[in-house]
Amino acid sequence: MSAPGREVAVRDVLVVGAGVAGLACARDLRARGRDVVVLERARGVGGRCATRRVEGQPVDHGVAFLHGRDPDFLAELDGLEGAAIPGWPRATEGEGVPCQPAAFAGTERRLALTGGTSGFAKRLARGSDVRLGANVEALRLDTDRDGAAWEVRLADGGAARGRTLVLAMPAPSAIRLLAAMESPPPPAVALLPVLALVRMVPCLAVIARYPEGTPAPRWEMSLPNGSAAIQTILHDSSKRPAPARLTLVVQARAAFSRARLERPREAWSRELLDEAAALHGDWIARPELAQAHAWSRARVAAGTELAGPLLARLDGGAMLGIAGDGFHPAGGVEGAYRSGRTLASRLAGA
Repeated sequence: MSAPGREVAVRDVLVVGAGVAGLACARDLRARGRDVVVLERARGVGGRCATRRVEGQPVDHGVAFLHGRDPDFLAELDGLEGAAIPGWPRATEGEGVPCQPAAFAGTERRLALTGGTSGFAKRLARGSDVRLGANVEALRLDTDRDGAAWEVRLADGGAARGRTLVLAMPAPSAIRLLAAMESPPPPAVALLPVLALVRMVPCLAVIARYPEGTPAPRWEMSLPNGSAAIQTILHDSSKRPAPARLTLVVQARAAFSRARLERPREAWSRELLDEAAALHGDWIARPELAQAHAWSRARVAAGTELAGPLLARLDGGAMLGIAGDGFHPAGGVEGAYRSGRTLASRLAGA
């Protein structure tokens, strides 16, 4: 992986977004002989499969574990078994509803990664040309002697060009980029009302690390039933071999998160820790270290996922594809993976 620079040559495919959908799409296209570059604004791959190191200890502050039922997706997970904990979370407390209820329905497999869920994305990224810190600001469709090509303009002044553009990102982000074009092609405009059907929900999260010797809870996931603030409390350090400190991740409900997205993090993180303490004991309100993260687009609202990725063929031979967890009924990481691979197959056959 490398830092972004100015692209001169026209690539076969530009993929914007190095989450699971973009990486799966790029990998499959590369395996089919396509010249692909992935542009990612963040400093690492994975999107919401995010793992932060807190004083050297991995902590998943986005997706906590992987789950699914699709054979191809499960085969990918089997490749991670050496660093995985099957069935995690193995002990739950409470009768609340998790954000992904199907994961606990008995028809799906679950596993956690000892090194963090970002390891799955890093596996998908192997061998791909991924440009980190490449913040896409604007899109343009140009015509040259060989036909139409997309130009992607970057915040650092650089640019990239490609015959096919894949937007592997939350639907609202794709809408923003396409709607801001000076002269958007009609097939792209026609996709905007379809994209608007996919709704995202926010999630505020707090990483809480406790002093040495703090007793660990008996559960690996708490699902409070009567809390208006907390969706889940995750015993993250139960996934780590010989963890240095007990570490929890508190995830807020969507309504709580939506009402506080613009408020100071110190305020809502204290609310969440106090609520967690009311549920499980005063000790939870007294971490030795706390870090807050606001996911404005944490996941797709259940029932708003589309049946599959979108693909538009434009005049001059250019194409536009859109993939992500909102573009497959499975949703979540499995939906993102299957969406990216389905789009790659459709592009390869176009």
